[in-house]
Amino acid sequence: MKGFLAHTSPTLLLACLLSIACNKTYVDLNQGAAVNDDPELYQEVFLEWSRTVKVIPLDGLENVLTARATYLSDAFRGAYIARVAADVDMTPAEKEALRAEEAGRAAKGHEFYVTLMSGVADCDDLDPEEGPWRIRLVDDRGRENAPLSVEEVEKPTARDIKYFHFDPKHRKAYRLVFSKTAADGSPLLTGATRFFELSFATAYGKNSARWETRAMSEKPR
Repeated sequence: MKGFLAHTSPTLLLACLLSIACNKTYVDLNQGAAVNDDPELYQEVFLEWSRTVKVIPLDGLENVLTARATYLSDAFRGAYIARVAADVDMTPAEKEALRAEEAGRAAKGHEFYVTLMSGVADCDDLDPEEGPWRIRLVDDRGRENAPLSVEEVEKPTARDIKYFHFDPKHRKAYRLVFSKTAADGSPLLTGATRFFELSFATAYGKNSARWETRAMSEKPR
């Protein structure tokens, strides 16, 4: 795999990675961070855990929302840590500090990194108080959570730009965090969850980014 990456043109590599993303329909919520401790896996893992959603209504308005959402699963965070540590030549202590930082973020809730653009005034604002969007995390049982926090990435770092393919000149970025428990107190998103969605709804229209899981691929037929 490493030899292939080293001798492949960027254009062909992107095509191959997109093919991988299309063929890997299912994500695995049972995977831990250690499964992706190889920095060469990062781009593949990024594509695996990212989804694109568009809201284009039928009344002629275009590009109300084009967003890419990356679910920062344990498996994703493992690949992210490995890639960052390798790129900046982190010491073992520095890598452990980054691991602790990511673990702290993960403990707060289910986190999504969302980059977006819109051709409609104010529709690039995901703030639940100021913006027009109703955003929900929905599981396969129809249970849904509103965000605990919606934080705009106002000063993107080199890591934001490189690892999330974020173009700050044309897009905005947000970190969305949702509770790990449903209204009834039970866990939201477990190894048994068959799929989950991040839904975006506004007066102009609605759509959802959807992740199907390994549990769905293994369900009895």
